[in-house]
Amino acid sequence: MNALLTLAAGIMGWRIAARLKLPAPAMLGSMIAVGLTNILFDYAALPLAVKVFAQAISGAFIGMQINRSDLGRLKSLIIPFLILAVLLTANTFVVGIVIRQLCGWDWMTALLACVAGGVTDISLIAMEMGADVGTVAMMQTSRLVGVLLFFPYWIQFLTRHEPDAEKPAETEIPQPMRITFLDRLIHHRSGKIAFTLLLSLGLGMIGNASGLPAASMVFPMIGVVGFNCTTSVCAVPVQIKNLAQLLAGSLVGVSITAATFGSLSSTLVPVGILLVSYWVVNLIYSLLCKHRHLLDLKSAMFASAPGGATDMSLIAADLGADLSQIALIQVLRAAYVVAVMPPLILGFIRLWG
Repeated sequence: MNALLTLAAGIMGWRIAARLKLPAPAMLGSMIAVGLTNILFDYAALPLAVKVFAQAISGAFIGMQINRSDLGRLKSLIIPFLILAVLLTANTFVVGIVIRQLCGWDWMTALLACVAGGVTDISLIAMEMGADVGTVAMMQTSRLVGVLLFFPYWIQFLTRHEPDAEKPAETEIPQPMRITFLDRLIHHRSGKIAFTLLLSLGLGMIGNASGLPAASMVFPMIGVVGFNCTTSVCAVPVQIKNLAQLLAGSLVGVSITAATFGSLSSTLVPVGILLVSYWVVNLIYSLLCKHRHLLDLKSAMFASAPGGATDMSLIAADLGADLSQIALIQVLRAAYVVAVMPPLILGFIRLWG
């Protein structure tokens, strides 16, 4: 019953946000509505399966935007990703040091609170590394909510005169795909949609069981990309994207509780510093990428917004950014944060802590 009430609040928020013409209304509207009602009534709850379901659908939708020509662009994203990794790493240590000096937190808590990773992933890492898990989770949740609430408007305002991203012109005329057994077997649109959903959900569950970062989205995305580049049996209607946004926004809203805001007073200044630092990183990275012709401004801003691979990719889809580039960079960032940042933080603390 709680899950049904949570989804009902999310749908209502989506409808209201759509009437108010908010960007990505299915996500932002549901997040705000579920968060507010959870603060007032403390009832919101969604099972873990919903997160896997939302990420799998998101991965399928993103995968449908990537074709054979996009795969050739992966090399061109190595430099933009490395620039972003350097900026985010420097931001983690600089802001972590500042927050430690201001608030008196221990090194591990201050640094992990500033890592641009997923709330769940970083909270679990904080448990393993002996940080104050409550403080880290509060900072990570506030960062995520702040990014989702403010960055879409910031990006929309700064890129209001920018054209929608266009995929580069083909340098070669692609050879027509060969008709496969699956093409002959699945040729109706309804069958293609069903096949894509089953494929993405199965791969999403495998990814979730693997424990790899963002694997619930990455595995379905890779699977759909593979079929999309070799067959014509995949299809994801726009309604599926809206469903993924609704579920993703509701999941974030569930993490917003009265207790979250009860402890906000002690973390208000650190949260403000952290959000401003990410805003600066976002601006520097985007202008640098545009100046060096690495990415268009809109795509660079979404690629460097630390709101999560799923969340930012889905919002970007509504605002005309290059979804394939954003998804690839965001997924690489998620993997980097989980695999590389903890050892770097441990090494830093051993040397300077």
